[in-house]
Amino acid sequence: MRYRGIRALALALACGLLASATASATATAAATGSASAAQESADAGHAVGHAGSAAVLLRLLPGSIPATSILPELAQLPTEDRPFDAGYGLATTQLNTNAALPYERSIAQATPEGSLFGDVETPTGGFLVQTAAPDNAEPATEQLTAPDAPADTLVAVGDTTATVHARWGEDDGPCVDTASRAHTETDRLAAGNAIPTLPNIDVTDLPLPDNAVSPRFRPDGGLGTLAGLLSGTDQRDNGDGALIRVPGGLDTTSEISVVDAPNAEGKAVRSTSTVRTDTIDLLPGSALGMTATVRQPTSLAVTATGDEKTSEVDFDVPTITVKRGGRELFTLDARNDTKDIPIGVPKSALYQRTKAPLASVPIVAGAAQTAKGTRAELSDAARRAVTDLFVLRLSVGGLNQTSTETDTPITGTEYAASARLLDVQLLPTRALADALSKESDVEGLPYDVPSTLAQYSLGEQTAGASVTPGGVECGTVVADAPAGDAVPPDVNTPSTASSSIPLLWAGAAAVLIGVVLLAVPFRTSRRTPSPAPRE
Repeated sequence: MRYRGIRALALALACGLLASATASATATAAATGSASAAQESADAGHAVGHAGSAAVLLRLLPGSIPATSILPELAQLPTEDRPFDAGYGLATTQLNTNAALPYERSIAQATPEGSLFGDVETPTGGFLVQTAAPDNAEPATEQLTAPDAPADTLVAVGDTTATVHARWGEDDGPCVDTASRAHTETDRLAAGNAIPTLPNIDVTDLPLPDNAVSPRFRPDGGLGTLAGLLSGTDQRDNGDGALIRVPGGLDTTSEISVVDAPNAEGKAVRSTSTVRTDTIDLLPGSALGMTATVRQPTSLAVTATGDEKTSEVDFDVPTITVKRGGRELFTLDARNDTKDIPIGVPKSALYQRTKAPLASVPIVAGAAQTAKGTRAELSDAARRAVTDLFVLRLSVGGLNQTSTETDTPITGTEYAASARLLDVQLLPTRALADALSKESDVEGLPYDVPSTLAQYSLGEQTAGASVTPGGVECGTVVADAPAGDAVPPDVNTPSTASSSIPLLWAGAAAVLIGVVLLAVPFRTSRRTPSPAPRE
């Protein structure tokens, strides 16, 4: 419960920080003689909204990457007391009828990659942005390529097709159906080819209890590659050797619309985030890998009417079926939203209970890899001859929602929510945590293992809306915009030309990415479990 208030600030941050960017831009305009651009405007609709969608989010906690990590260079990314967050395939939208400058009222932006360093949000990739007013008859579309980024060693994405459309009616103001829409299509994605939060030592060097691991088990990789399940520092183009692969990529859509208020005469603001994909591969390229099929897209919608009785949050929990070799293992849905998959190492007894010679690869979800590269399902007795070191936790939905009374930027109730398509966490078992914390001659030990070793959120979604009592006011009630407040001519181009975009646009880009990223850490930390042994 203590995180709800912070998460509820996502909408306020979007508006408040954007106002700061506006103030900076206004000061710049005044300094160059364009004082008319700073003219305050009356409210034109009494409505605020934001929506954000991310194909995938990565988070690294401060102090979680040891000097003996397989990727020690990542230790510099988190600040001393704040995490490092990176988002890919970001589609963000904002509506603010109280904006001082007309072209701040509706903003749509898409970018292939953005990062949050401590308290500073920044788009590190090219971005496409469109603003209104004035209105835009057509959307802008661009193919964007994510440039080199700090987290490239952990996340690989293909080209992103971005489409943005910001609207503002000359006579109807925000009441133009869809006032802001941003969409990204990321053609492929792979994440987690290594685990940087562990000392990269051999499993056989772990000070585990006697008989916890067979002397015959000699894996090719250390803990940083899950004993050879992952490719390590080698980021393969086809995604093999990653923890997660989305071969068909993900589509993200964020939009804000003015709609008829339910059971009322007025108008409401609806902020919607939608994520679509068909297939997600877990441990691709391995005989022990699994395939998750997404049966339906996930959609999050927040509707604010100005009346708490009719304002609402709607969320369609995704249904995901996980199979291996054509055999269904389990289904994640609204009733069964979490599943733990054990990953362990064989004891000597396992070799005595299996007929086929085994490869030195960890046991995943009750199956072993044979020396011939095939998969062998283990009996219940054979499964007891495994020491579990990791748990791969999959979860769907995770809806969090809140409402907060506010008078900034408008007086009313802010409704905000977040959810996600699939959350993938790698957790240590008690056996691993105890072994890593022991005094040992092995370099890198003892080590205080974090409760979450890796976390990737696929299809992260946020949405928020606020309307004054009585609903949205349609119609433009401000005076004609003064000369000098026109949209910069290059605002619809990628950020490679950002030198011509004023400070306002750089600030708006940072804030919009920050809305998506800031809403995540507070939610996920609630769900982070302590290390626990498999029962």
